[in-house]
Amino acid sequence: MADVKWTKEQQDAIYDKGSNILVAAAAGSGKTAVLVERIINKVINENVDIDKILVVTFTNAAASEMRERILEAIYKKMEEFPDNKNLQRQIILINKASICTIDSFCLDIIRNNFFEIDTSANFRVADTTEVELLKQEVIDDIFEDKYVSNDKEFLNLINTYTTYRDDEPLKELLLNIYKYIQSSPFPEDWLNEKVEMFNLKDKLNNDFSETVWGKILLDSLKENISNYIISLKKTERDLNRFEELEKFRLVINEDIINLEYVKENLNSWNSAYEKANQIEWPKWPTDKKVTLELKDIAKSTRDGIKKSYNKEVSKILLYDSAEANENIYNMYGILKAIENLIIEFSKKFAERKKEKNIVDFNDIEHFALKILIQKDEDGKDIPSDIALSYREKFEEIFIDEYQDSNFVQEVLLSNIAKIKTPNRFMVGDVKQSIYRFRQAKPELFLDKYSRYPLASGGKERKIQLYKNFRSRDEVLRGVNFIFKMVMSNVVGELEYTDDEALHLGATFLENQEEDSEVGGSIELHIIDKSGNEAEEVVEEELQESEEEEEAVDAISLEAKLVSKRIKELFEAKDGKRFKVFDKDTNEYRDVRYKDIV
Repeated sequence: MADVKWTKEQQDAIYDKGSNILVAAAAGSGKTAVLVERIINKVINENVDIDKILVVTFTNAAASEMRERILEAIYKKMEEFPDNKNLQRQIILINKASICTIDSFCLDIIRNNFFEIDTSANFRVADTTEVELLKQEVIDDIFEDKYVSNDKEFLNLINTYTTYRDDEPLKELLLNIYKYIQSSPFPEDWLNEKVEMFNLKDKLNNDFSETVWGKILLDSLKENISNYIISLKKTERDLNRFEELEKFRLVINEDIINLEYVKENLNSWNSAYEKANQIEWPKWPTDKKVTLELKDIAKSTRDGIKKSYNKEVSKILLYDSAEANENIYNMYGILKAIENLIIEFSKKFAERKKEKNIVDFNDIEHFALKILIQKDEDGKDIPSDIALSYREKFEEIFIDEYQDSNFVQEVLLSNIAKIKTPNRFMVGDVKQSIYRFRQAKPELFLDKYSRYPLASGGKERKIQLYKNFRSRDEVLRGVNFIFKMVMSNVVGELEYTDDEALHLGATFLENQEEDSEVGGSIELHIIDKSGNEAEEVVEEELQESEEEEEAVDAISLEAKLVSKRIKELFEAKDGKRFKVFDKDTNEYRDVRYKDIV
């Protein structure tokens, strides 16, 4: 790694210290190399023992790779300094170094401190199937007990969500909520907080826009009306080009004025309820003498907007504030019953697992958290003595793929991180966050990304690695263009500006062969799966391959298009063969199937 030429930003990420550092590392920016180099620098140049560093990775494979790369770097350094005692010690210490997934680290905490939470020392981590079967047993037993005891609160839930003949939907609902809240550090507290949001007993006379639901609904309506206005203004400009379309333009202009009036009155619920339902759509003129197609296009656009607007208003603005608040409050009793049932399930499920001496993956994080956090005299959560011992032990905490952390992991690692001398190093890219379905919370990354300054010297710092060393300029320009068009704070939770864009970091040798094709601009293939284009693509493929006709669906259609494009890459085009650059041989060669993903 000594031969690597690091960029200024990469050097900052490797050598800066004394801060909690968030590294926003875009695709292909050398994130892993920087992370490993920083660890190696700590060990070799700053004489920090490898077992004094905590490295939390997303997968076991990533942890193994990191351990191997660190070990390789230490051996390489030992070739220069064979008598260095510190380096020799690191070879021994790396076997007990904490380079692991968050689950592995939590398991170590539990096994070393099991007595703190009344857990057996020889507990077993249950597999997913065993856990799911046990969950089903517990929920079935609870339902049976409720039926036998004729529990009124429970029977009211059955009548609300399902029937006693088929209570599976309610069971599924309860289990899904239970699973979801496990991503919270304190699941039952979180559930109670959310249920209490529906307790509007003392707020029934408030404007509904003051509630979280009212605000979301009005914001959504305001955004859609803004889009309607943009579309109608474009239509008005088109109509304005022809004098004979003036009467149609005036109708569109009146629509715009009416919608802008409604938009201005969406600041309170009652105002929105009154104004949005009063809007009138003027009658569209009829004039058979006007034969311009633009007239029909404008009418079609207007009809679509009118239909969408009326449908949305009829769905959202059904009630005034008093009725809306009353409806929300009426749900409070039902949700309280669900909360009670989930808490009961949680306790009985925990008891059954204890009887079997097993834990599940959610238990691993929550048990570790229970060991690391205690209550003070005022009932506040503070780090336990065990957490403080970890805080003393670890000189630095590295968190890889930080965009996929959840709130449990955030609280856990925060409690073992140093306060006076910040020592957390977080690496990730929010644009690559794909695990929200597993309760990952990319907002943890986004919060720090918006707050941390770029400048060094403080207790917090952000470093941006946006030079891409993997792809050609044509690829990066194409990706940047598409992302800039589709990503915003609303869609993607990030405004894709020039600051976020990928920048070329690699250089590629020019291909010298005249009879070959290399790269070129990116291609974006869009298939209209509902139209004639889909049939044409499949029909063409079937004719070429003389296969029997088969059903056209989205997956087979895409597969046919991809296979067709791959075949083209392997066929000579105008006497030119498609070439790729081989990093191993440092030269161009014919494309191979393994080059394609």
